[in-house]
Amino acid sequence: MKISIGVDIGTTQTKAVAFNEQAEVIASAYFLNPMIQEAPGMAEQDPELIFHGVCTVIKEVVKQLPKSTTIEVIAFSTAMHSLILLDDNKHPLTRMITWADNRAKTQAEKLKNSQLGFHFYQQTGTPIHPMTPLVKIHWLNETQPELTKQVAYYVSIKEYIFFRLFGQLVCDYSTASGTGYFDIHQFKWAEEALNYLSITQEQLPEVMPSTTILNGLSKEKQEILGLENDISFVLGGADGPLSNLGLGAFGEKIAALTVGTSGALRFITDKPQLHPEMETFCYVLDRTHWVVGGATSNGAGIFDWASQTLMQEVTQAAIDQGENPYDALFSAITFVPPGANGLLFQPYLLGERAPLWEAEASGSFLGLQRDHTEKEMMRAILEGICFNLKRILTGVCSEDQLTEIRATGGFSQSPVFRQLMADVLGYPLIFPAVSEASALGAVFLGWQSIGKITDLSEAIEKVQLASQVPVQQKVKETYQKIFPIFVETQKQVAATYQPLAHLRQTLSTMDEK
Repeated sequence: MKISIGVDIGTTQTKAVAFNEQAEVIASAYFLNPMIQEAPGMAEQDPELIFHGVCTVIKEVVKQLPKSTTIEVIAFSTAMHSLILLDDNKHPLTRMITWADNRAKTQAEKLKNSQLGFHFYQQTGTPIHPMTPLVKIHWLNETQPELTKQVAYYVSIKEYIFFRLFGQLVCDYSTASGTGYFDIHQFKWAEEALNYLSITQEQLPEVMPSTTILNGLSKEKQEILGLENDISFVLGGADGPLSNLGLGAFGEKIAALTVGTSGALRFITDKPQLHPEMETFCYVLDRTHWVVGGATSNGAGIFDWASQTLMQEVTQAAIDQGENPYDALFSAITFVPPGANGLLFQPYLLGERAPLWEAEASGSFLGLQRDHTEKEMMRAILEGICFNLKRILTGVCSEDQLTEIRATGGFSQSPVFRQLMADVLGYPLIFPAVSEASALGAVFLGWQSIGKITDLSEAIEKVQLASQVPVQQKVKETYQKIFPIFVETQKQVAATYQPLAHLRQTLSTMDEK
């Protein structure tokens, strides 16, 4: 039996998934990646622990495979926007700063509102936000100049992993395009952005196609990974673009939707597509394909907050009875009508990436009246999450462009949430059989690299579909009336984000005194 392994290094966990030639899961292993948050806004992880996790999951998956198995390729998917500073010996000077780190918000806000920031966006396709290495390095230059003077190399977790395995600093186009200093039109580091950061190309990894193969793994590394021979390792890409591939969302008629704690909506196009107001990203998949979309920080995790804040009694009662608390919560709001009786929720409790790119964004109920209940508030929260994703969708494609949306993520476990999402977005949701979409997308790149498939469009044929959620036309029409109000009120409330952030800071300072 021939199998290929996709390694997906995410923020929450690292996973390795073995697929057969029919793109079916044969084995899998997972390793949790704890977050380090020792200061406000900090979101860092230990690169050594992540490297250990990569080795662990590969070894565990290999151990699960039958003895007669031939491993054809091991391909990688990684979360975007990570940053590690290395010294002359390529040893880390810092932990890995993740996309979720928010400490560069002041620098991001200033650059976002400048002509230079818009120019960088047009060149790189990456919106100006604290998540990006571009803004992180600028923040470090301003706040820790003694540290940045020691830096010999700036890398992401993928380059660090491949350096530990093969002794080379190499980066794929897809991962590079999330830095904020990679030219997505010329496929090279963006010189103006590097000058802005006072860094050189020599301080960055060599950029290569996503299908680049690395061989020559040492016997010592083979033993650590549980491999009996030298397997071809493929650079792969970033997790978002590869999720599209793994879902079979290839081409401009099928979008990919992922909703877990956070969420994202993307589609693949054959030319760069930029938003006039920088609401969406445009990342590279390969030299002939780009991924356009937006990632929201406020997905189903907001529902978790609401369940503990608004309906704690329902949640606790379900737990006490040995039931799933989410089932109880969704059951409780099933009969609340669409629109939550005129209540809207702006779901920006964690700041926001797309479509606002505003680190200080905050959540709010609009239209709240005395007769609204906690059930209607919960319904409004779910609808707010969906409306925000619809706004991202309208920013990346025209209404008549799509035919369907391929979906995955934790929200798929709830029939209520799935139906609500389909009705708000206005498109049927198709759920593939394989949930590990980014790992499968990496394997598709691996297959292309070894000639198993000639074009990525062939990936669609490999993806098996499990279920479909159709749109309820009358409910869709109701949401079509509400959506413009959601967008307009959001624009009006946006003017309060910075003053409220300043107020919070002022009050916090007063409390400390």
